[in-house]
Amino acid sequence: MSTGVPGLDAVLNGGLVTSGVYIVVGEPGAGKTLLANQLCYHQGRGGARCLYVTLLAESHARMLANMRDMSFFDPALLPEGVYYVSGFRTLEEQGLPGLLELLRREVRNHNASILILDGLVQAQEAAGSSRDFKKFIHELQVSAGLARFTALMLTSSNGPTVHPEYTMVDGILELRERTLGVRSWRELQVRKFRGGATLTGVHTFRISSDGLEVFPRLEARVRRAQPPAPDANRVHFGIPSFDAMFPAGLATGSTTLMLGPPGSGKTLLGSSLLAEGLRRGESCLYMGFYESPERLLHKLAAVGMDLDGAVEAGRMHILWQPPAECILDVLAHQLLSTVKQHRIQRVFVDGLSAMGQAAPDASRMGSFFAALTQELRYEAATTVFSLETPRLFGPVLDVPLEIGPSAVAENLFFLRHVELEGRLRRLLSIFKLRDADFDPSLREFVISRQGIEVQPPFNSSLDTLLTGLARHASGGHP
Repeated sequence: MSTGVPGLDAVLNGGLVTSGVYIVVGEPGAGKTLLANQLCYHQGRGGARCLYVTLLAESHARMLANMRDMSFFDPALLPEGVYYVSGFRTLEEQGLPGLLELLRREVRNHNASILILDGLVQAQEAAGSSRDFKKFIHELQVSAGLARFTALMLTSSNGPTVHPEYTMVDGILELRERTLGVRSWRELQVRKFRGGATLTGVHTFRISSDGLEVFPRLEARVRRAQPPAPDANRVHFGIPSFDAMFPAGLATGSTTLMLGPPGSGKTLLGSSLLAEGLRRGESCLYMGFYESPERLLHKLAAVGMDLDGAVEAGRMHILWQPPAECILDVLAHQLLSTVKQHRIQRVFVDGLSAMGQAAPDASRMGSFFAALTQELRYEAATTVFSLETPRLFGPVLDVPLEIGPSAVAENLFFLRHVELEGRLRRLLSIFKLRDADFDPSLREFVISRQGIEVQPPFNSSLDTLLTGLARHASGGHP
């Protein structure tokens, strides 16, 4: 049974099992009530009848008022499709037996296929003993099986997240909000689920005017089979002097990591890959974090890459994430869905460091990046990631990744500034290129209005170029 919550069915491997009894647990404000209503209105639009029973003092009028601006809310479904009942007074006066009889009667009267019990903690507190509460859950399960309805019971976490009684149900979904410093985010985890294999681990979700939207953790849903082998076509940057350093070109579907400090030319070099793809009639995607689309296109036009027409024609796609808090799996979802929808063949992600800042746990970036590149290979998208190194000069190369870049990138390019003869110059070198020969020499490259031009190799008398402070091999500085 589909929940109607984007991403949640993928986590549950299709949705809830019909006639199952589930518990949704979380702190107040975690999104439990919103999730349950979203399920009801989604199923109500499909013709199902949903019974929503509250055990809280909050009036139904206030609950409905809080949902009127939600896109999933449809007043036309009231009261046939979604019917609200208060069980608060019955629970206080007749205890759990009276509440159970109320649930059975209302399900029967309204022919409901979905039952929501909002406020299970109230029923638990009203139980005379743990045994009475277990008996209540057991009899509700029996009723769900006989009357063929699916039940969701919402409860606030109080003390231990999972009580022993909860192990009797068919599934437990936990919603929570995490905080690190001044930043907060929401998480969902399936603690238990009978009748199917779910995506393991913790998954991020957000709440908007559309309700809940779950973003399954990329590492949990990455395909396990081998990606397709690269075809015979090879990929070039469209810069003759640069392409001459690796005449065979990049393998289709390969991943390239471009390292360099700020201002070293990463954006222009990566965009050249896209411009060449557009010249060949391919669909291309730029994903950036630092420059707005208008500034980017103006910057590229200044060096001879006019991509405005390709953007208007829908062959060049730009995903821009402004400098603000974002969710790592949301970024992956945006990137991969665009690649699949538009059959993107070339991708340039300008700012892997910014993507890493979206992860509260930096140690996750290794497995996340490996999963992301694997999914891009499945789509046969040739991808370049730029990764900013913090040092402008010096003999130390800092790579701001928790893993070795070679573990997930077939190709590794390095850009750097070099001080030479009283001038600051740009330096380019190829560290690694899988399955193809390349020129390993250090080259200066120049950016002008005509584009990028890679210069011939440096004079052999120069040494320590990679440190950014060149000197003659004899020991003197030029």
